[in-house]
Amino acid sequence: TAVFVAKMADFFRYNVRKMEEDANLYEEIEAVDNYIYILNVRFAGDLCYEKEIDSDVENIRVPSMILQPIVENARIWLRVAREEGQLCVTVRDNGVGMTEAQIQAVLSGNIRQERREGDSTGIGLDNVINRLKLYYNREGLFDIYSDGGG
Repeated sequence: TAVFVAKMADFFRYNVRKMEEDANLYEEIEAVDNYIYILNVRFAGDLCYEKEIDSDVENIRVPSMILQPIVENARIWLRVAREEGQLCVTVRDNGVGMTEAQIQAVLSGNIRQERREGDSTGIGLDNVINRLKLYYNREGLFDIYSDGGG
């Protein structure tokens, strides 16, 4: 219980403190770790979370709260690495996947679509995409790939 309460407090403290600030990647990853821990307590350890983080990327500054909205799925694999001189963050899940139309709706910011019970609204992803655009003053920093299963 003590560990759970500490992780919950750290997670909420990070959310409040970093609302309008940027963060270093280490802080973002730690927030995801805390979030996954909290969910695993809630769901009796049913979430599987793996990560692979290059050691030289943890101090890179990024907009805060860009990873947690993406990892809200059942099985998560997070990879952070340098590729061709750029930071590459990859999140994979084992969800139901997305259609090409859904992907385009999220990427274009046109997320107002008919929802089925349990579907995500895409607002979290839309927020992440817009914050990345503003922070880096560039388009095309976010992509979604789906093979119909995650």
